[in-house]
Amino acid sequence: MSKRELPNPFRRPLNIGHMLRNSPPALDHVLSGLLAKTVGLLVGPGAVSKTMLALQIGIAMATGTELLGGLVGGTGAGLSQPRRVILILAEESEVIVWHRLHAIASIQLAATGIDPDESAELLKRNLVVHALAGGDQVNLLGDDWERTSAGEQLREVCKGARLVILDPVRDFHNADENDSTAMKALARHIASYAISTGAAWLLVHHSSRAAALNGFGGSADASRGSTALTNAVRWQMNLSRVTREMAKQHRIDSDQLSQSVLIDVPKSNYIETPSTLLARRGPHGVLMLPGEIA
Repeated sequence: MSKRELPNPFRRPLNIGHMLRNSPPALDHVLSGLLAKTVGLLVGPGAVSKTMLALQIGIAMATGTELLGGLVGGTGAGLSQPRRVILILAEESEVIVWHRLHAIASIQLAATGIDPDESAELLKRNLVVHALAGGDQVNLLGDDWERTSAGEQLREVCKGARLVILDPVRDFHNADENDSTAMKALARHIASYAISTGAAWLLVHHSSRAAALNGFGGSADASRGSTALTNAVRWQMNLSRVTREMAKQHRIDSDQLSQSVLIDVPKSNYIETPSTLLARRGPHGVLMLPGEIA
């Protein structure tokens, strides 16, 4: 019985001559700064609307509408081509997703002016949501940090998507979040899923308690656990609550403090770091820019 031939990662070096003779292809942005076939993080504390924002992003992409001043749809681009989005929500039930969809439709989609019948048809065609609360876990890491059969099933489910969102990433493995070897393996596996599916993969992750207490919720180091996960991704967006000191800086009235959320992109390898965005949590936690919520 012959030994299995191991893959050789060095068999195809880059063709530098071809690269110098030809212009590079345009970068394929799924979200502003998050490229197709790459992995990003959405980081924030509990109850700051991370899951709601994940659903909002999915609905905006599936309907081809703009969200939060160009986070989806490109800055000033308005309508874009509707694309397929898959959300795997480990902590949400069908009923909760149902309520959230109605809230987003009545606030976010209503603000775009899109026809309700048209948006319903687009969402039926392009948005796939798996609500896994109470069901079996999708574990992407085996005991030796190898890929699992559940991970391969997930890869197959997500083929053809433009964006895949796992919320929260902690529910997709059983390893210690502080184990850098495990988190590096997890990031590597998910990066391979991104490449094979052609989609961008966005992992929703909790920020650390220290980040909230010490006021650095908008930094790249705000995420909980090993920095190996943050170091491995190509793009990171943070949601953070507004402290009283921040409220003075951003001129936020005290009665709006609890409804205000800061959106930062502390890590963006392919575009300039955008400025901090101030959003407001409207009814049911839907995030919109000030003035967009009646």
